[in-house]
Amino acid sequence: MRKLWYYLYYGLCAFTIVFSLYWMATMPPRSASSVSPSSSSSSSTPSLRAGNSLADVPQETQQEGYYLCDEGGRLAVYSCTADGTPRQRLELTDIYVNLLPEQDALRFKAGYLVWSRQELETLLEDLGA
Repeated sequence: MRKLWYYLYYGLCAFTIVFSLYWMATMPPRSASSVSPSSSSSSSTPSLRAGNSLADVPQETQQEGYYLCDEGGRLAVYSCTADGTPRQRLELTDIYVNLLPEQDALRFKAGYLVWSRQELETLLEDLGA
């Protein structure tokens, strides 16, 4: 009888893990128009992944700084003005904020400013690695 309970318990654990992974993979991302402060992102550029650069984003939108925040559970990158106000969403990355270490997750949920392109690329690479 004890073996039966072990099999049921481990079977339920395996089912829960598989179902959770399946659910995360099939859920479409939330619409950015209801969450973002500016919904004018370009749909022609691919989303940022770990190690990718911002080569497709025009250079003139990257001169003043970047604002990183949690948007729908994923890390969003906005261009910002000189005073740090988010202006336009550049990309919605494939980095899930809830999977980051607690300090990083809290930092991005509150909003985080980065002032150089090199610092942004390094930060995205470190978070995705």
